[in-house]
Amino acid sequence: MSTFTPTTTYPADAHIANLLEVIKPDLQLVDECIREEIASPVRTISSLGEHVLSSGGKRLRPALVCLSAYATGLPVDRTKLIPLAAAAELMHMATLVHDDVVDNTTTRRGRPTASAVFGNGVTVLTGDYMLAKAMDLLVRGGDVSIIRVVLQVAIQMSEGEVLQMVHANDVSISEDVYFDIIRKKTALFIQGCCQTGAMVAGAPQPLVNALSQYGYHIGMAFQIVDDLLDYTGNPARMGKPAGSDLREGKFTLPLIIALREAEPADRERLLQLIEKPPKDGEIQRVIEVIHRYDGFAHAQSVAVHHARQAAEALSLLPAGAIRDSLTALCDYVVHRQS
Repeated sequence: MSTFTPTTTYPADAHIANLLEVIKPDLQLVDECIREEIASPVRTISSLGEHVLSSGGKRLRPALVCLSAYATGLPVDRTKLIPLAAAAELMHMATLVHDDVVDNTTTRRGRPTASAVFGNGVTVLTGDYMLAKAMDLLVRGGDVSIIRVVLQVAIQMSEGEVLQMVHANDVSISEDVYFDIIRKKTALFIQGCCQTGAMVAGAPQPLVNALSQYGYHIGMAFQIVDDLLDYTGNPARMGKPAGSDLREGKFTLPLIIALREAEPADRERLLQLIEKPPKDGEIQRVIEVIHRYDGFAHAQSVAVHHARQAAEALSLLPAGAIRDSLTALCDYVVHRQS
């Protein structure tokens, strides 16, 4: 049985690449595939695609496609696996550039966003191009069941992003609504990566279900920690200023908890601080109130709970280096610094 106990000594500078060394050749092939797909006779499309691809990123989604396929212990056809993993990353790239336009973001991962360099119109349309290329890769793969899973993911992601916009600056947002947003926009995508990875390997349904559950819980943990790091992360490591979500009116779990638990005077203070996009000093005061009411600690405990459930889902998988990597990712997700 796969077990998971969060460590308190996870190295702060540990990088996801170290955990994914076992599939490094696959991820290199994924990048090559993406470069082929974003090449276009319209040079601006190619340039924007390369700008996004070369800006770094964890490659978590294609990595989980590959790890999930290999974790089944079954023979894996790379000619089917790599395009599927590339399609996942192309979808992710498309959502990032669309998000940057919607949020009017000018920096990501410490670099200018595509919209800051190329303009909003070109960025939106190139994001559409990336989505179309992802779907084309899936169609060429020819597995209708996989295509159906990915299309459902795309539908849910769109709903999640709109739901997040609807609740922008909503001080009455509940934990249930927050969890629904992150489930739709993040967890179901990561779940789909793991599910389709198992499917492309031809895994029996119990293994597909196990990896699907793993992906869901890893996705929930990942997004909760992402929202935590928006307050507590090092801006230099995050590649964006602290409190970016708060400035955009995205009220996430730590703040939701603080608004619920705070004494009336502190709650009123919080409401005054967030009634308009807060400045740096005001964000620090928001952080102080969230700390006072254990908003960060509670959110972290929810993330750890999901990471434990993810690890428990791996118990059906054959033991080995791949399952070990999936288990290590549970630890990484809740202790990462960026």
